[in-house]
Amino acid sequence: MKNLSPRQREILKLVQEKKDLSIEELRQALGISQATAYREIQELSQMGVVAKIPGGISQIESSSDRCVQCRGETNARTTFIIEQKDGKKLSACCSHCGMMALSNNSNVSTAMTIDFVYGKMLNVSQAWYVLNSAVVLCCSPSILSFSNREDATRFTQGFGGEVMDFINAQKNLNKMMTLIQI
Repeated sequence: MKNLSPRQREILKLVQEKKDLSIEELRQALGISQATAYREIQELSQMGVVAKIPGGISQIESSSDRCVQCRGETNARTTFIIEQKDGKKLSACCSHCGMMALSNNSNVSTAMTIDFVYGKMLNVSQAWYVLNSAVVLCCSPSILSFSNREDATRFTQGFGGEVMDFINAQKNLNKMMTLIQI
């Protein structure tokens, strides 16, 4: 990737080797302060090249560059990852496709999405979703993920849409998709 500093390239190399990297491991490996480690993680996360996890960063993995649902290209900023019970990871390009894939898969161990504002990875059941905003990054109806209800609500004030928890977002998406197919 262009625009990466030598230190950021080193961080990516470490993450590729270890998959997950704690703040402390990063700090020790590079001889940097905790504040510097957090700044680097924030920047790399915003670029979409790593995922923030509690206490560190994780490599963004996908089984392919294509969405499991629509076969479109996956985007690190909006990716939705489904880990199956057999350990296989499936990637979806957005929360819309991720929720559709979840409703068609009974072999799910866990599913993660990325906060649209901060780039932080979180469990899909803990996220808040904005459906049908004016911001459509890939699939329609648009669904964007947020780590808290307040951010999602603020987003709708500027871009419209409706804020929902995971269960209601998935129910509404399934309803909308049924109506589209009729």
